[in-house]
Amino acid sequence: MAGAVLTVGTVLGVLTPVAGSTAAWADGPQHVKSSVTFDVSFAAGEVCDFALDDPGTLFLNSVIFPDKTITSIEDQVAHTNLDTGFTLTETDHVTETVTAGQIKDVGLAWHLRTPEGKLVVVQAGQVVISADTGEVLKLTPTLNPDFAAVICPALGGHPAS
Repeated sequence: MAGAVLTVGTVLGVLTPVAGSTAAWADGPQHVKSSVTFDVSFAAGEVCDFALDDPGTLFLNSVIFPDKTITSIEDQVAHTNLDTGFTLTETDHVTETVTAGQIKDVGLAWHLRTPEGKLVVVQAGQVVISADTGEVLKLTPTLNPDFAAVICPALGGHPAS
């Protein structure tokens, strides 16, 4: 889920040039594979009550149709509490469908492990978001889309106030 906000922007940014080309549709849907490496850091008080570093990689496998894009996403992130040095690794597998007006993510959205391999957070389900407003339209009850509410306690702290 760390990549949720990054994923939407990344997928749309990577795929917009292909989706906008009408000549590309003569041969059917387009298939695009890509990966995006990132390293996002947050100062104490921005997301959590401690400094947070989130380097990772998104692996995107997309099929682009005239009316929608379906992307299989693998998200690998190492979340580190920079105050304590404690790190949790995350590997998620989500299918994202982007259509006019909405973005739907389905799959394993939170899968956090300690350095010893102990599983500490698992959440799976579906979230549907309005592409226009960012409003959550549908959400599996056991899935928490609030990044800070999940990652900060898992790393030994609290969400920023």
